[in-house]
Amino acid sequence: MDVGNMLFYEAARMVVGPVVDWHYRARTEGKENIPEEGPALIVSNHRSLLDPVVLGYSIDRFVNFAAASYSFKMPLVKQLYSLAGAFPLSIYGGEESDKNINIAKELLRNGELVGVFPEGVQSFFNPHRVTKIATFKTGFAKLALEEMVPVIPCAVVADEEKELPKIPGFLVSAYVKLPNASEGIRFITYKGVTARIGKPIDLTPFKGERLTKALIDRVAGRIRRIVIKLYDGEELDKYLTDETPFDFVKDPV
Repeated sequence: MDVGNMLFYEAARMVVGPVVDWHYRARTEGKENIPEEGPALIVSNHRSLLDPVVLGYSIDRFVNFAAASYSFKMPLVKQLYSLAGAFPLSIYGGEESDKNINIAKELLRNGELVGVFPEGVQSFFNPHRVTKIATFKTGFAKLALEEMVPVIPCAVVADEEKELPKIPGFLVSAYVKLPNASEGIRFITYKGVTARIGKPIDLTPFKGERLTKALIDRVAGRIRRIVIKLYDGEELDKYLTDETPFDFVKDPV
């Protein structure tokens, strides 16, 4: 954690926080599920650029958010993200992605919170599809299993969504090298929003198991289903509160 980043982050919370509270009517459920100290990986859905703002406002501890590496090539955005302590994460895989993951590993080993959005930008291309939460990329599950840190599933849930003007495909394609980038992006803003912070998921039962693709996919898939449950407001007694015990390894999601 860089002192300058922390000061900027806290100053932003003080300045932007009241705006988020008033304009977006932000609410938080499950704030007590964030540990007071120690590392954890925060995993959330991602329908709007507001999501890290909402989570950052809702969580009292400093969160090192991962942001798509292409955004660090955009003027002003790069400076803003860097000041806030965000780090780049390649959405394309390969060596660059490995280097970015090493940043996350170092942060976790230093006892910090790391926030990731495993959907990437996919939900921005088609926000109106029936399935509100896109398929998760599985790198976060591999990271959590390698470092054996708890995963905290979160859902940012809007009372109402408002679509902003579409950004044309030729502008998006200049930065995002994905097949559907040429379709353009439709950004979403919120009117009334809740951050649901789920109970931490303990992955230590998997300690010592070989990190096969099957295991990583299984863990990532189960966490995604929990995020969907939080988003839909289902079985919150299991995933948000301690009312009903839940065994991540054995119990169905």
